[in-house]
Amino acid sequence: MGAFPYMANGIGRLCVFDNMTAASLAQHSCSSSRVLAKRIHKRTIQPRAVSTQSSRAWLDRQHKDPYVLKAQELGLPSRAYFKLEEINEKLLHRAIVKKHKANARPRLILNNMLVLDLGAAPGGWSVYASTQLDHNAGGAVVSVDLLPLDFNVTDRIQHELNGRFEFIQGDFTHNNTRRDIIDAFGRLSSDRDLTQAHVVTSLTSTKQQKANLIISDMAANFTGDSSTDAIQTINLCEQSLAFAASGDCFDTSYSPENGDGMLMKTGSFLCKYFTCGEENERDLMSAARRVFQSIHKLKPSASRKESSEMYLLGFNRK
Repeated sequence: MGAFPYMANGIGRLCVFDNMTAASLAQHSCSSSRVLAKRIHKRTIQPRAVSTQSSRAWLDRQHKDPYVLKAQELGLPSRAYFKLEEINEKLLHRAIVKKHKANARPRLILNNMLVLDLGAAPGGWSVYASTQLDHNAGGAVVSVDLLPLDFNVTDRIQHELNGRFEFIQGDFTHNNTRRDIIDAFGRLSSDRDLTQAHVVTSLTSTKQQKANLIISDMAANFTGDSSTDAIQTINLCEQSLAFAASGDCFDTSYSPENGDGMLMKTGSFLCKYFTCGEENERDLMSAARRVFQSIHKLKPSASRKESSEMYLLGFNRK
């Protein structure tokens, strides 16, 4: 679970093009960012202190959780590893078959993808993603968080991907961090062009500065009030989706043809949220439907049954 503050710097529409430079990034703000930030601000709820009793209950659950124990046994940074594993290897297939009656067995992570992990700390999702990618096919991971990743985690991912991994410590809602992300994808794309020109991939283009997959297991810093936590985490999801597909996707006039944002066409998006009522979730879900061919609400087994935690998957950008 990443450690991003709530509304650290508002939401800025990100218009990313293959030849975009870091210097031009800051110039691409628009009215949609102000509308989105204003709407989120209206939903702000004053936090209250976390009780000692609830903290003790959380620690007690941690000590008994089989996925926590399994993660410790395997030397993984967190139990979140198993959530992404199940979504990639089981839940996506079930969702596609249920919704479209398809016989294909799709995977969220293909071995040649460029993956962006927002709110990556402590690193469970980035570690899992690295095991599904093949550096020889051009696969790579860029991870972002306010908190640093443990050296053992970064070393493990670097080893898995033969160096095709970059960690950026910063807030992805800030322009300077966005520049760093774009620069990192530019370097990884260039490396793939230079060293893997002979590899035939299923991607639409190897000359890209965008992600094939954006994942986010972020949650707002917990306040002790479940409603506040859920709404603030929904807001983080909205910021992530705006970064992926531009803030315009929250406007009913949005056209998939604009192609703005950090996520390439046919790419997918996965984020964590906590159920907080149709009214509070409506904007996120509606925007996701405008952007993706299909959306799915998933709950992996590693997500505790008593928790309102869910995952929104936007599959195959239009």
